[in-house]
Amino acid sequence: MNQATESHSESTIRRQLKRTKDWWKTDRAKRIGKIVGIIAGLGVIIWFFVFFPYVSTDDARVDMTVVRAAPFGVGGRVTKINVVEGSVVKAGDVLVEIDHRVPQSQYDRAKAKAEFAEKEFKRMKILTAQKTATIQSLDSARSNFEIAESELKQAEVILENTYIKSPFDGVVIQKSTEVGNILEPGQTAITVADVEHAWVSANVEETSVALVKAGQHVSIHVDEGGRLKGHVIEVRSAAASEFALIPSDNSAGNFTKVVQRIPVKIELDSKPKHPLRVGQSVVIKIRVH
Repeated sequence: MNQATESHSESTIRRQLKRTKDWWKTDRAKRIGKIVGIIAGLGVIIWFFVFFPYVSTDDARVDMTVVRAAPFGVGGRVTKINVVEGSVVKAGDVLVEIDHRVPQSQYDRAKAKAEFAEKEFKRMKILTAQKTATIQSLDSARSNFEIAESELKQAEVILENTYIKSPFDGVVIQKSTEVGNILEPGQTAITVADVEHAWVSANVEETSVALVKAGQHVSIHVDEGGRLKGHVIEVRSAAASEFALIPSDNSAGNFTKVVQRIPVKIELDSKPKHPLRVGQSVVIKIRVH
């Protein structure tokens, strides 16, 4: 009786050990394994179709041509400002007017001088043809007329420069002066941005930039403007750090390898729902596969 009991107990213990040892064969373990397999499979599928075909970065921003309109070759007091920040302007629109009373008077005097010199030159041509004036007199009249014309053109340019005009169609993004201020030659008065021809400037890590080529399609996400489409038009041959105002100096021996970023220029293929703003941050995905 004792031997039978002991044998039964040993067989029970062996069965329990076997069940403990082969825990992965249980229904629960199989269910967990299936779930883990499904999750892993979905992860691979998502990676292959969502992440693998793209190179993405959030180090990107809206860029556009920006011109700081300033007086050239002439300075003076601001008498009129025709725009405010946010104004839409056309090429040639007058943005700011500088006091042009003195340049106007110089132009009027140069014009009167040129008109007199032209009449004198025509009169001398007639007299020379009639043999009543010398060739030297005709040459002198021609020279005076040419000098007067040159002075008139110079006065016209100076007068024209008192009207600061927009260089292209765009939007005023900054007004840097007020009526009554004195503007020096070259001092910025109005900043204009060419919003219609904006592009995206992105910095792609050097570990991924080898996959980026001109012509590849780009998906662009702008917080304010929704999603846009574009394509790569340029991959620079230098890292962005090379254009820093204070480049890093590793000559002292303090060197830590940092993944550099390569500038990439992206042209927009679609128009945004809302006007883009220069410097806006965007997220891009470049399809490389």
